[in-house]
Amino acid sequence: MELKQLIQLCKRKDFKAQELLYRRYSDILFHLSLKYCKNREEAQDNLQDSFIEILNNINKYKNKGSFKGWIKRNRINL
Repeated sequence: MELKQLIQLCKRKDFKAQELLYRRYSDILFHLSLKYCKNREEAQDNLQDSFIEILNNINKYKNKGSFKGWIKRNRINL
């Protein structure tokens, strides 16, 4: 599925699209979380919190710039 379409479905609260988005970006964010957390368990918790924030704020993403960069910035600011 194309990223723009996936984001639009996530904005409509489509559960399957949200799951696909999680699967597509969870490894990237987990490795980023490891840099900021004390251990893997804390990084996993942080990953879950990050995705909750991302999905709650996905309407703020306006298709300008990289989506990957946007979610990474969201994680860093968490």
